[in-house]
Amino acid sequence: MNILFWILKAITWLPIRIMYPTIVKGRKNFIKGKSIVIGNHQSNADPVLIFTFFWRRMNYLAKKELMNNKLTNWFFGKMGAISVDRQKVDLSTIKNSLRVLKDNGTLVIFPEGRRKEDSFSEDIKNGAAMFALKTDSPIVPMYFVKKPRLFCFNKLIVGEPIYLDRQYIGDTSKETLEHISRIIEDKMIEMKDKYTKKKDNDK
Repeated sequence: MNILFWILKAITWLPIRIMYPTIVKGRKNFIKGKSIVIGNHQSNADPVLIFTFFWRRMNYLAKKELMNNKLTNWFFGKMGAISVDRQKVDLSTIKNSLRVLKDNGTLVIFPEGRRKEDSFSEDIKNGAAMFALKTDSPIVPMYFVKKPRLFCFNKLIVGEPIYLDRQYIGDTSKETLEHISRIIEDKMIEMKDKYTKKKDNDK
């Protein structure tokens, strides 16, 4: 057990909740076993908030620029970060991510690959689909209704898990990867449309 991880969680929980007042809806959909958590990516605070709001050890893909010296590499590594080169994903990133899932862990991925101001776009990478297909892991979609901002009220929606059809497990052909990625994309767009319309209706 990584004691530092849990100490940091305990220390940051209250300050983060005060600075980013956020209601989490759909907690029952969060899986305790192995899973891939995906979400829209609008700010650098996104992974910090997911890290804080759920009392479970998580690993997440983080751009290598955050881990470019010994201190930050050590710190983010202890916090569960897996370094990824967004230009060219190397073998160690893939192996470390697969190991998390094979050890019954939780892997957090932002499938758009970079921050997007428009909340979610129809342009996602195939990484989440590949890891799900290789490890038979369910995918848990999460959606920030608004861009996280200091002292601004927000909602984080946890959607129903996506379980892959058994016929696709182990098949990482281009066609299957794209098919599963479209399923993920459609689910995220569905959540975006639902909660964006709901937010507009509340005005």
